[in-house]
Amino acid sequence: MALSIPNTIDLDDSLRQTVEGGWSAFAADNPQLARRCLANESIASSIARVWACSEFVQSCCLRWPDSFARLLDSDALLGSTIASNRQSKNLDNLVQQLMATAEEAPALLRRFRRLEMMRIAWRDLAGWANLDETLADLSALADGLVQTACDQAVRDLGPRYGLSLDRAGEVQPMIVLGMGKLGGGELNFSSDIDLVFVYPDAGESSGPKKIPNEMYFTRLGRRLIELLNKVTDDGFVYRVDMRLRPFGEAGPLALNFDSFENYLQQHGRSWERYAYIKARALTGHKQAEPLFKNILRPFVYRKYIDFGVFESLRDMKSMIEQEVERRDLVGNIKLGSGGIREIEFIAQSLQLIRGGRDRKLRERSLLSSLSCLAELNFLPPTHAATLRDGYIFLRKLENHMQQIRDEQTHDVPDDLNDRQRLVEAMGSDQWNGLQEDIDRHRRCVNEIFNEIVFGPVSDELATSGSTGISGIWEHRVDAEQAAATLSVLGFSEAGNVVAILAKLRDGAQYRQLDTSGQQRLDQLIPALVRAAAHCDEPASTLMRLVSVVEAVGRRSAYFALLTENPAALQRLVDICDRSDFLSGQIARHPLLLDELLDNATLETPPQRDDFERELASRFDAVRDDDHEARINVLHQFQRAAVFRVAVADLNDRLPLMKVSDRLTDVAELVLDKTLEMARANLLGRHGQPRCTVDGITRDTGFAIIAYGKLGGLELGYGSDLDVVFLHDSCGEAQHTDGSRVIENSVFYSRLARRIVNLLSIQTGSGGLYAVDMRLRPSGSKGLLVSSIPAFERYQLNEAWVWEHQALLRARAVAGDESVCVAFENVRKKILSTAVDESQLRSEVRKMRERMRTELGSQGNGFDLKQGEGGIADIEFMVQFLVLESASQNHELLQYSDNIRQLEGLAEYGCLDRDTADKLTDAYRNYRRRLHHLSLTGSGQHVHNHEFMELRDSVRRAWQRIMRPELL
Repeated sequence: MALSIPNTIDLDDSLRQTVEGGWSAFAADNPQLARRCLANESIASSIARVWACSEFVQSCCLRWPDSFARLLDSDALLGSTIASNRQSKNLDNLVQQLMATAEEAPALLRRFRRLEMMRIAWRDLAGWANLDETLADLSALADGLVQTACDQAVRDLGPRYGLSLDRAGEVQPMIVLGMGKLGGGELNFSSDIDLVFVYPDAGESSGPKKIPNEMYFTRLGRRLIELLNKVTDDGFVYRVDMRLRPFGEAGPLALNFDSFENYLQQHGRSWERYAYIKARALTGHKQAEPLFKNILRPFVYRKYIDFGVFESLRDMKSMIEQEVERRDLVGNIKLGSGGIREIEFIAQSLQLIRGGRDRKLRERSLLSSLSCLAELNFLPPTHAATLRDGYIFLRKLENHMQQIRDEQTHDVPDDLNDRQRLVEAMGSDQWNGLQEDIDRHRRCVNEIFNEIVFGPVSDELATSGSTGISGIWEHRVDAEQAAATLSVLGFSEAGNVVAILAKLRDGAQYRQLDTSGQQRLDQLIPALVRAAAHCDEPASTLMRLVSVVEAVGRRSAYFALLTENPAALQRLVDICDRSDFLSGQIARHPLLLDELLDNATLETPPQRDDFERELASRFDAVRDDDHEARINVLHQFQRAAVFRVAVADLNDRLPLMKVSDRLTDVAELVLDKTLEMARANLLGRHGQPRCTVDGITRDTGFAIIAYGKLGGLELGYGSDLDVVFLHDSCGEAQHTDGSRVIENSVFYSRLARRIVNLLSIQTGSGGLYAVDMRLRPSGSKGLLVSSIPAFERYQLNEAWVWEHQALLRARAVAGDESVCVAFENVRKKILSTAVDESQLRSEVRKMRERMRTELGSQGNGFDLKQGEGGIADIEFMVQFLVLESASQNHELLQYSDNIRQLEGLAEYGCLDRDTADKLTDAYRNYRRRLHHLSLTGSGQHVHNHEFMELRDSVRRAWQRIMRPELL
């Protein structure tokens, strides 16, 4: 068999000569191995390409042909599985060798690494592995070698120092944190590995010479570094970089958890938050769990949306640019403009901004994080695709550059042969074409980087000082000049505005801000003043904006949120200009500022499905056993959801009926989640409530019944929740089946109390809803929870007419389906059979007159709710007519809201169509106006001259329906 190497004809002349010369020497020295290579079609067809692109692989084959033979023997080059599966077996063999011959550890580690790097490079250059597999193989190899070397270091220290013990006498490991690309599982071909050493607790070692754990782990760390980093005749395993550890090169080599946490809390810098996104335990995985849960995650991911990261990112980018210029690294595909580091910065910045709220973003892998950011609409999908393509291209190029000689380089080579190697490895036709591809990807990356990191700062923010507003804010101009400047801008009460700004600037809040916070506020205030100047009532708007600023307090990340997002700032100004209710909501709950970020969310009318997904997503981000966090999440969801409805209402993107529907949806979702949380707690303690009826045992159920505005699907902003609690337990035995048995009546009473407590508990942002339970049987004197039979008996035998009126607007909104159905059956039965029609009209009229006396208008003008011809009159007429007609028209009881009850009355001939239409029109107009009055904080009164025609039509209907004897 001829031993000439195939497939060299397409190679560049210089590369062909190199490959053919190397092969001739290889075949001459290893003829049998050369024949084996040529006998395997896949290996034979790939040799020319691999050797042409990698001097490293070629030289390894020439210098260590036995290693190459081992790869062929194991079929490792052609294996289709990812390396980590095969490596685990090989690493086990390596460990056994190390334990048997500890003195050969350095050589064995290095030879193993070289063998695996040959395999990984060959598969990559031959096109048998994609980028994901190559990076995963490189990372898995490093993981295994670090763990193996760490185990060897422990064995080396054992005879003298023993093992490390914590204060309880338990053995504890050193936890080696992999940082950077190793931590992300995306290690490049010839890379340093960035490590940080930590250990759980103080204590001392167990050996003949006992030393404190600090000293033990320092010596262990040094031995580990020596095993990996030292250059011997066999080379090195990895260059180890420890500069990311606390205090860098000046800091201790290893820290216990407490010291590590203290460092991060007191000295942790912004760049370290970026770095620890990718931190991953390479050793001591189980013991590392509390490190990530209690120390690293709270440090990296803040609870609020943190736009302050852009400031630190700009600083870091500026330092990198200076370094690039100083070292002439323009061609550096990692640090240069549009390089790999910019892609990492984009992804990591967006992760830091929102990762505290969304656990899905806490990805170590860059490609995974880009996918999540696009999926969650935090990064435009087109940007994510461009960055993904750029990253894959540049990482491939980076690996191929390093595979040439197993050197850590990121610079596009000047050497013509090396350029030709890259052309071959990247599958390009010629160097000029490859260079154009490099430039195109870097240009696209840099454009996105500048847009995201630098673009948001508007011209208005940048030039605000030129108007003199900054001078006013910073007390650089006198009061007269300040007033004149503000008057020119349109502030008619300029003196008051100067006083407002001075009070804020000179107040405790500003003084208590750190330097960064003061700088952020110094940048924000002029922008707010300029924006408010364009409003109809500039001074009033600015006062509301200042209230928001004061509410933010020292959480200056919100100042960064607004300065980094001019669109969000303008939305805040618009809201403060148009709605006292919404501006007050933001002032009371600054977390709502987060909702201003996504214009698409605010512009798109919310749907119940949207709220359901959002609630589920928020709860996915907290642990099931973190009760306090779950309560806070529920509060945050409710505030944000109502805010989104109100913004859509303010912008006329939701019609009246949909506003109430969405507010009702939010309340129902909150009730459902509240019931779930309250019941889970009791079930865990007492088990499932069960009952036995006629010898048959079954589970019992519970439901929440909504009355009033919630029951009638007409919830408004700030409405109370009128609720009644029911269960279906009955029979000769009624108790729970858990270890701590209690009667079902006790279980459901506790459940109801927990629900009310969860709804009304005051957190830092207030309560969820005020709960009114006075509509339960026997009112405030009655049981907190009733059984279905007891509820039915009360409604049949004891309830007043007004309670039947209330029952018309009742419906089940949460709980077990069986109880909800049973309630609806009872409701229809009561309303169609238990009403005394002979006294109905007079009883309803008396109740309305009593209400007028007790709740009569307390202000000037027409009271939309209680005024004559207003909402209450319409509601009472509808209730009377439905109760009067339900015995003959059961269909009237299908719905609990006034609009559809009016429609039913007209449909079944209980009310003439013209009157029904006029009452419906009046009802809708009144309620629409009430919603808008709520948004502006204007109460429930309008001028007397408003709605005159509608009021007259309602009054005439009242006379015909409720006082026919006077006609």
